[in-house]
Amino acid sequence: MENNKGTAKQYNNAKIWQIGFFSLNNCATNIAMFLMMQYSYFTQNVLGMAAAIIGIIATSTRIFDAVTDPIVGFLVDRTNGKFGKFRPYMLVGNVIIWACLIVIFNIPGTLGLTQKYVLTTVFYVLYIVGYTCQTVVTKAGQAVLTNNPKQRPIFAGFDSVLTQMASALVPMLITTILAEKYSVGEFIGENGKGLGMINPAMWREAVLILALISFIFTILAMIGISQKDRPEFFGVAGSQPKLKFRDYTDIIAHNRPIQMLIISAATDKLGQLLMSGTMTYLFANMLLNSKLQGVFSSMLIIPLVAISIGGVFVSRRFGLKRTFLTGTWGSMIMLIIMFIVKPNPEAPAIFLGLFLVQKCLASMGNSGIIPMIADCTDYESYRSGRFVPGMMGTLFSFIDKMISSFSALIQGFALTMAGVGNVVIKPNEPVNDTFNMAIMVCFCIVPILGHLATIIAMRWYRLDKEKMAEIQTELAARKAA
Repeated sequence: MENNKGTAKQYNNAKIWQIGFFSLNNCATNIAMFLMMQYSYFTQNVLGMAAAIIGIIATSTRIFDAVTDPIVGFLVDRTNGKFGKFRPYMLVGNVIIWACLIVIFNIPGTLGLTQKYVLTTVFYVLYIVGYTCQTVVTKAGQAVLTNNPKQRPIFAGFDSVLTQMASALVPMLITTILAEKYSVGEFIGENGKGLGMINPAMWREAVLILALISFIFTILAMIGISQKDRPEFFGVAGSQPKLKFRDYTDIIAHNRPIQMLIISAATDKLGQLLMSGTMTYLFANMLLNSKLQGVFSSMLIIPLVAISIGGVFVSRRFGLKRTFLTGTWGSMIMLIIMFIVKPNPEAPAIFLGLFLVQKCLASMGNSGIIPMIADCTDYESYRSGRFVPGMMGTLFSFIDKMISSFSALIQGFALTMAGVGNVVIKPNEPVNDTFNMAIMVCFCIVPILGHLATIIAMRWYRLDKEKMAEIQTELAARKAA
């Protein structure tokens, strides 16, 4: 934290605990996201729904998700009530998220197929509304929490550590702890094997546990931003133009940094979602050991925490952009090697070792995306005088989700092309070579293409360390005037 007088005048600094607590907001929504990454698996293998149709539903609802973003972002920027600009959206959003997920993961398997499609779709749509309300605050709240270029990477460090822990612990809870619990005793199926992940009771317990954790994290995040969620931190005092919905057009047309960041993050997100969505199949049907997924996820925690902490120091010294590019290049190289090597159930350590390195490098790069959105928000204030953190964050999310919405569709059709789109894919049993290739294309090739798009787009992203220092100096001078 910067303590000298010159810096104190130039920057709005935050306490370390405030940054740490607020980063729990993203972790709270990520817990829901990691659960919903099992949506295709749950609906196909527990509720008996068709993979291709589920892919179309998930893609359509994600497009709807993108459409809600600009509306919510606009409302956030025009909100300034008794409880601030951000906290109401955090609380309401979290309640809606988990009310809907509890319904989805408690839908009885005895219902008719049409009823299952209707119920899962309706509550998926409502879940999206809550998810949008809470996630917009993660991106927008950065702009009021701190504008110090040396502090924003600290949020990235906290966020990366918590996200990686959630990404490891949620699969471990589902695929190892609860799957093991529901694979013995009364949960043995007709074939003498444990039901595990295809047992509806397992999912009902999982969603309740995760809902409680997410709600606690949301309350702590609200405490973290409470002292900054006040009008004196909403841009340059007295200079905010009256906001109109059509301002989105001017922002996307003239704010080059947000254009390039959107392209980079959206194409990377498409690859990440495909990796997450097919990971269960990679472990269960290519490595033939579904329990290994939870073990591997737990093994990731220490190296990912270490790389996240190291990434903070790298970003503080070299800037967010350079760190982002370094992680992207490294991740892409590892994915190429992984595609060549391929998973081998007789020697899983080789592929999983490469995967571990790839995850660490990708984590180092992706951790800077949210603070980079805040940089783009400051650039917009510098460019036009508008302080629009909500609109900037949801503009980013709108296009990001439109592109990444195709992940479920791609996965659904990949499974259909492999001939397994309408069958229960039993864990720990091989499928066929076509299925294996479909999984590897989703798991490696699509993410590689996303990384290539990122590397090209970042050539026109000019907000490096030096440029951000110049922008903050100018904004501080305007505020003082």
